[in-house]
Amino acid sequence: MSDFLYYTEVQLRGELSKYIKNIYINETPKVYEFHGEWGSLAVSRNPYRGFQPYETHLNLIIVIGGPVLNFRDNGFLTGDDSVAGTRSIYERNIAGAMKWDEDLSGPFVVLIVDKSTKKIQCITDMMLFIPVYQYISNRRTGLGTHVDTLAQLVGKQNDIDNSSLADFCLNGVITYPYSMYNNIRQCAPATNHILQSGLKSVSDIKQNVYWEPKDTPVFDTVNTAADKLREAVTVYIERITESMNNVALFISGGEDARAVAGLLPEHLNRDAFVFLDHMNREGQIAKQVSIACGLNLMTVLRKSSYYLDILPEATRLIGSGQQYHHAHTIRLSKECRLTEYPAVFGGYLANALLKAYDARKSTLQKKLSFLYETATIAEGHSRPLAHECFDSRVLAEINQRRQELISILNKYRSDSVHEWFMNWPRTMGPANASIAVNRRLFRSYEPFLSNDVVKIATATPVTWKCNRRLFHKSMKPAFQKTKNIPHSKGWFPYYPWWVNIPIRIVVGLFRRVVNKMGYNRVHQGSWGDRTKLLNSSLGKSMFKKYTGYYKNLQAIMSTSELELTKFSTQQKLNLLQVMFFFKKQSK
Repeated sequence: MSDFLYYTEVQLRGELSKYIKNIYINETPKVYEFHGEWGSLAVSRNPYRGFQPYETHLNLIIVIGGPVLNFRDNGFLTGDDSVAGTRSIYERNIAGAMKWDEDLSGPFVVLIVDKSTKKIQCITDMMLFIPVYQYISNRRTGLGTHVDTLAQLVGKQNDIDNSSLADFCLNGVITYPYSMYNNIRQCAPATNHILQSGLKSVSDIKQNVYWEPKDTPVFDTVNTAADKLREAVTVYIERITESMNNVALFISGGEDARAVAGLLPEHLNRDAFVFLDHMNREGQIAKQVSIACGLNLMTVLRKSSYYLDILPEATRLIGSGQQYHHAHTIRLSKECRLTEYPAVFGGYLANALLKAYDARKSTLQKKLSFLYETATIAEGHSRPLAHECFDSRVLAEINQRRQELISILNKYRSDSVHEWFMNWPRTMGPANASIAVNRRLFRSYEPFLSNDVVKIATATPVTWKCNRRLFHKSMKPAFQKTKNIPHSKGWFPYYPWWVNIPIRIVVGLFRRVVNKMGYNRVHQGSWGDRTKLLNSSLGKSMFKKYTGYYKNLQAIMSTSELELTKFSTQQKLNLLQVMFFFKKQSK
């Protein structure tokens, strides 16, 4: 449950804590406050052991998230020293030895206060997995990891950026570096932001960039890259679990979590969790994988209305500008007692970073991807957005912002701008909200977010990622125990793409016939049938409940009435979320 809020103007004790605690509807975390001539800082208790705030007479340092330390052991993750990790980072940084892209791995934010000089350093992770927001005006500076709390602190909660609002409704993200509020921006990824008192604007912040996502070739062959990838994931897991006896992991019918399950040390007691609306193909395969890998499986059945029920608390927890419906664990984590595990593993982002999921494909290629996958070099995100329900001037502004981001990416990516448009920074990825939820609720670790994996993904050509070539060659040993267990889509992760082609064809045709004949009446996916949910009586009643707040969107819309038939399922969920946001704002 860790967030921080900083302001150059000294606040009354308890004021910043109030803002942070408002993120939560039910249980609120402990919040630490610090005040001095340098300003005021509040930080909620970090769920990761060893990363509580560390203070000396000269400095104050806080860590958000649970980075893996590569310059020392990580035994403190199960120890009693509440500041061991934070203190180690502080001492290494003071000694001038810290290399942020090598020494800390995974999502993190580090904030360092120099009390005597009033200098503030805010270091973001390589991909901005954990976003930090900044506000500077009239020589006042505010920073925070939750955009809504920062907006409330600086009095901007009603100063909505209409282009960002429309951007979120249409795309489920807000184009970097903007936020839902005017004059509040996202900090840069992979950067040490240095702030001194008296800054007049965001442009006055000194930025020391410590890493850039350049597509510089590093590996001679895909096999070499695959070996390095497997080593990177294995070492990351070993560093985390070196002092642990038991861990948890999320399992599914897919291959990413299965790969992690195959790499976890077998001496650990491994409890696996799968979340479903009802037992289906996904659950059956998760059960088979768990038996093969020696996992203790817990199948958790949620209410069919879950993804509507969680709207209020998920929207508040993650903040504006991120899709709430990726908060898969927000209620279930307590039921599963995930806070009791020293580590909870997942397989997040392997598709995007390692399998060219976000690379551009032609229309024909999308239809034939089950045969052979190719990606085009040309990017397509600069094509103008169009939607008949939105004001053309607002759409033009969004298009301009997207073009600005593409211009930045062109400096780094020669032939994969389209792929990296949704990955750097990672706040451009709609599903990034899952990190925002999990890191606040329990000790979440995602091996495919480790620094070495990110570097490999950056230096690997798109052609190696297509058809799972890189991922398959790397993770094949991890699939050994489950080689005869199919993916939920019918093919077998253990085997390469060319072996799976006939299997994909047969399974695809069979399932299409079954669906056409009406025999398959059960939704087979993990996250529920959201289209069916929105069309249910509960979904319709929720839209009716919040439709009155559609008036708050009039500045960005070309129609005065909400015409839901003109929006996709994802856009309907986004609209529902922003209407609830305005309901909350009206209180």
